[in-house]
Amino acid sequence: MDINSLFFSLLRFGAGLNDSIELPVMNRSLWASVFSMAQKQAVAGIMMDAVNRLQEDAQKPDRDLLMKLISLGIEIEKKNRLVNNEAVKWSGFFREKGYGAILLKGQGVACLYPNPLHRSPGDIDMWVTGNENEIRELAREELGAKDFTYHHIGVHNMEMTELEIHTTPSWMYSYPRNRKLQKMFRTWAGSCREIELPDAGRVCVPSDEMNRVYLLVHIYRHVFSEGIGLRQMTDYAMLLNRGCSDDDKAVFARYMKELNMYGFAGAVMYVMKKVFGLKDECLLVEPDTEKGEKLLVSIMEGGNFGMYDSSIDRTIKKDSAMSFLTRTGRNMKLLKEYPEEVLWSPIFKIWHWIWRKIV
Repeated sequence: MDINSLFFSLLRFGAGLNDSIELPVMNRSLWASVFSMAQKQAVAGIMMDAVNRLQEDAQKPDRDLLMKLISLGIEIEKKNRLVNNEAVKWSGFFREKGYGAILLKGQGVACLYPNPLHRSPGDIDMWVTGNENEIRELAREELGAKDFTYHHIGVHNMEMTELEIHTTPSWMYSYPRNRKLQKMFRTWAGSCREIELPDAGRVCVPSDEMNRVYLLVHIYRHVFSEGIGLRQMTDYAMLLNRGCSDDDKAVFARYMKELNMYGFAGAVMYVMKKVFGLKDECLLVEPDTEKGEKLLVSIMEGGNFGMYDSSIDRTIKKDSAMSFLTRTGRNMKLLKEYPEEVLWSPIFKIWHWIWRKIV
């Protein structure tokens, strides 16, 4: 068993996608490699769950490695409780102002895991529905926001988790495809459901129908920007593992064709099967092996949000001419797989640069 296969097996076990696991003889070096990969992919909490489920002590890592993993797990739990409480607080804040508030990905998706507090948390993404100009003015005047983009407003405060106020959940570079996507989001805005965040309170989250499309679009976006890791792929696997009807799959396939994302969906289904071992009935479209293998290589090399991707120079200032040139050049490597989105990207970025100057 190679190290990737071993890591995938433990990831499935920790996420509750497998009831049992067969491990080779595990020495300190193997465990150290597994833990290093878990940190690189921001799934250390899931790996802790995998270790906790092992029946025999002889299978488990040495005490010092185990204590390091437990320490990481405790920090992840602590951060999750904090972020959960802040997500509930922000949801209430916007509702009191008369707006709809839907918690996107992150803490809402964590509730699909066997242990929601062990998913590595990020910032808070809140889709606030209503008049966009009023929402921007509220963010500027009451929250001191200065970071405005087409789809979200960044609220930065060292005393709290970063908040992203979404005026739309996501976008596409292609103008005609983006129009279709925004129409879908407007339809889904009224179909959210309430869930309970652990140790915090209730919030609204997207329906499964929306998440099947939205989470995939989110992954797609990061492929064209800073890269994507296994944390986001694990989120999607947990969603698909819930299952859906043939009618749901037919609706999803129609959406993918409208967005020209059917090929990318096939690539992700390959990852869902290869990494997470999802059964065919859980897959939404037929896996695309060629595109899927290329996607998986970039995931494993780049790590969480592409932080280990050497082709991305993070010292370059965002929105600069150099950033535009380097990222456009990087995206050109995806021209064969996703030509429409690649060719629209420089047009969108130029328009967006102008838009940010006048908003």
